[in-house]
Amino acid sequence: MPHAHPHPPTKPDYLPVYTSQHYAIQEYGDCADASFIRAYIPFNPYRDDNGRVKLIIYLHGFCLGASEIYQSHLLHLVQQGYYVFFPSYQRGFCRYGDTLPATMQDLIKALFNPFPISPHGWFNNAMRSVLHAYEQTRLADAHVDTYLFGHSLGGLFALSWPALAGEKVPEALLPRQIITANPIPDSESLIPTPIRIFGQMTGAYADRVDIAHTGRALDVPVGILHGNGDILVPVKAWERPFEMIASAHKRFYCAQNDPHGKPGLVADHIQAGIDTTFIPDVMAMMSVGGIASENNLNWRYIWHALDQVVRHNTRADQLSFAMGEWSDGVPVKSVRSGTPREC
Repeated sequence: MPHAHPHPPTKPDYLPVYTSQHYAIQEYGDCADASFIRAYIPFNPYRDDNGRVKLIIYLHGFCLGASEIYQSHLLHLVQQGYYVFFPSYQRGFCRYGDTLPATMQDLIKALFNPFPISPHGWFNNAMRSVLHAYEQTRLADAHVDTYLFGHSLGGLFALSWPALAGEKVPEALLPRQIITANPIPDSESLIPTPIRIFGQMTGAYADRVDIAHTGRALDVPVGILHGNGDILVPVKAWERPFEMIASAHKRFYCAQNDPHGKPGLVADHIQAGIDTTFIPDVMAMMSVGGIASENNLNWRYIWHALDQVVRHNTRADQLSFAMGEWSDGVPVKSVRSGTPREC
């Protein structure tokens, strides 16, 4: 007898690859001046066949600087023996507050303090924090391969790292590959048009980060993970910007909404996150494009992409995804890939 409400696929067994279940979390800097960073440090670092350790710089989305929003992914990475740096590059929201009003005040500070808004300033905050953590964790004494992962605004910053960091960081902190989840193509993409125009007229924006400029410096493999349920940054918003990425090894991936079972799988803007309980669900839908929860889109899509690149050295434009089956045996909708137009 068919299931009335098929359940989504269960979580994979990661224990075989969790070779460093013991780890430390070191905090450096100050949330008030956007220098705060969490460094996830494995007690048993993973080393590849050449003896090299792995570092992942993980860049959060706009006003999503609390690591709790992505925490199980961060722990998934450090337990595999990877070092993970998570800079909170905007002011005032580095961890979940005790009450909702305090948290909302933190979000407002992150947006409007300092004024005018400076995406280049946010990027520089992240870069400086990463440099500090790199020195404090003594990774400068190790042989390190660095990978960049970013979500939303953090995805734009990850794609812009080679252009904006350039000679400002040691060669070890330049990425071998870049994976992003639902990135924005420029730093004003998430701002509604009337507010954006008003901001431009009043001088609210000090500067701008745009893949049309920073994409020219991208010469490493790039994988962009998107979803057809993203209403904040629709797939079509990437049609022209994708062409601006200079890398010969780039690919656009697109997960599909799948309402076959209960709960359904929604490939929305917040699909990389696992927890948005710091705000009510209605507000989450309006501000971050969905309600985050850890599910199959994390395990077999977002997480699996980065796992392939870091552990298996798969090139970012050659990723594959097996999305599993609903409890009634129906396959979960597959991931499309190619260019934004092909998704």
